[in-house]
Amino acid sequence: MLAFRLSWSCLPFAGYGVFDSAVSSRSDPVQITVFVGLWLLWSIVLAVSLIPSASLLTLFRVLVPISVVLSIWGSIESQLSISSVILLVVTSFSASVCLLPTVGFWFVNGSSYGDEVRVPLRPPGPLLLGPIPLAWLLLSATVIFPPLLIASKRVLFGVVFAAVGVICCTFAYRSLSSLAKRWLVFVPAGLVLHDGMVVADPFLLRRTGIKEIKPASVDAQGKDLTLSSLGLAVEVLLVEAADLSLQMNPLAPPETTHIDSFLVAPSLVSLTLEEAKRRSIPVF
Repeated sequence: MLAFRLSWSCLPFAGYGVFDSAVSSRSDPVQITVFVGLWLLWSIVLAVSLIPSASLLTLFRVLVPISVVLSIWGSIESQLSISSVILLVVTSFSASVCLLPTVGFWFVNGSSYGDEVRVPLRPPGPLLLGPIPLAWLLLSATVIFPPLLIASKRVLFGVVFAAVGVICCTFAYRSLSSLAKRWLVFVPAGLVLHDGMVVADPFLLRRTGIKEIKPASVDAQGKDLTLSSLGLAVEVLLVEAADLSLQMNPLAPPETTHIDSFLVAPSLVSLTLEEAKRRSIPVF
């Protein structure tokens, strides 16, 4: 997070001239709205980057990439200069860092309790192909356009845009937040699968009940709980078969399944295996 904070702190120096040139021909209300909005965005993100909390991860990952869109707009509207190039590089770097698994791990574990380590799970692969980007676009548009429309004296359009956007964004933000609350949790007693998209209730496995944790092979026979996530998965093998209450369809009642192993997709596989070793859980 130090690299992010350093890069984010440079934005006002690189961006002031660019955005000043970009809005110089606009009306005073638009100029004031743009600069107030930019300072609010910068301040909120900087403040959030100092607070490790799982509840702030979604807000952080929604706001930071907006800076890339704004820097592209500012560079197009203003005359291309070294400042605009630096602005694009810095915002792109900041957005890339904010999406790193280690950043998600830092936020999520800020809300952990005692000797507990939470490893975020990767998002379902199909959601990356459309729903997640669309949700972000909706949230970004609702943040950017209503204030500008109202400042441009298009009050009716701005109010309608804001009203519709807020209603839609409530669902979109909740959906993105639920993805940030999917974890594989190491606790003193063993291991907990905390994933509201898969299990009806957190699934606790005691340390003595875990036979082995290992990187999943192509022909792994365990119950697939990765939701088609991209990348390497891990397989958790049990000493004895256990009942797992699945809730993959929120509109249907939970379904109990008898399993002796299962697959999950932690965002940090190496850290997962290292933490398992540290807690005396057998690792292949």
